[in-house]
Amino acid sequence: MEDVPREVVEQALVSLGVTEVEALRGGAQKSVTLVDRGEERLVLKVIAIGASNPDSIKRAEREVELLSAISNPHVVAVASELIEIGNPPTGAAWLEEFLDGDDLTPSLQTGPWTWNETARMAKDVARGLGAAHAKKVVHRDLSPNNIRRLSNGSYKVMDFGFARHTLRSGLTIAGQPGTPGFASPEHLHTFSGAPTAASDVFCVGILMYAALAGVLPIPYRGDDADYTLRLINTRIIDIAEYRPDLSDQQCALIRRCLHPQPARRFLNGNRLAQAIEEILP
Repeated sequence: MEDVPREVVEQALVSLGVTEVEALRGGAQKSVTLVDRGEERLVLKVIAIGASNPDSIKRAEREVELLSAISNPHVVAVASELIEIGNPPTGAAWLEEFLDGDDLTPSLQTGPWTWNETARMAKDVARGLGAAHAKKVVHRDLSPNNIRRLSNGSYKVMDFGFARHTLRSGLTIAGQPGTPGFASPEHLHTFSGAPTAASDVFCVGILMYAALAGVLPIPYRGDDADYTLRLINTRIIDIAEYRPDLSDQQCALIRRCLHPQPARRFLNGNRLAQAIEEILP
């Protein structure tokens, strides 16, 4: 996979009229940079385009398009259109709002959360997903890395690069996107159809379970075949065994999120958020 050349990032800075502050995390195909546009602090995202990742620009275009259509306090906002760099294009870039805080990964590693802490996270995430679901958009890759915990204690959903608009044809990708340990049964080839809004709900259930129990309900242990089999069977140690302090209603909500049959879960993010609110103190 191509790294993002420095000259492509520099061209993006000039084209979008922003000033570089510092480089942030990135990957083999994406550069993430903290930038200023006048007095406004933003994030510049630049992706490399090459023979080894021909669909990358289509995913980026779709991500920017989807985020532009969603206005919700629990979804990261885009701050520009997507632009192509070079002719022929060697990169593409866009701006997003700057989110302080950190993603969920370190927080989930610090020990079991209280119910109220878990419920606030899940409710915010569910509301963000609900806004996407209302636009017929499924995230499909909801993992701790794609959720930001802000300094004010609220949460935002990020990285819709693998999202799918259920009313349009999706990109052809090798299997359904998803992060091992944070996938729904519908992510597997063995299930008909593809991830739906109820699949995102399953993934919120995984996050709640991980926060409360300190372990994943269906952990990935490095063996794809083993993980696939356990995900198909969806055999999960009941959350009450880890957290006997939870009420019957609280345990029932998590069980419903993690039900193996999508139709038995909450229909979408907003239904889940409403259910969480109903049992909050």
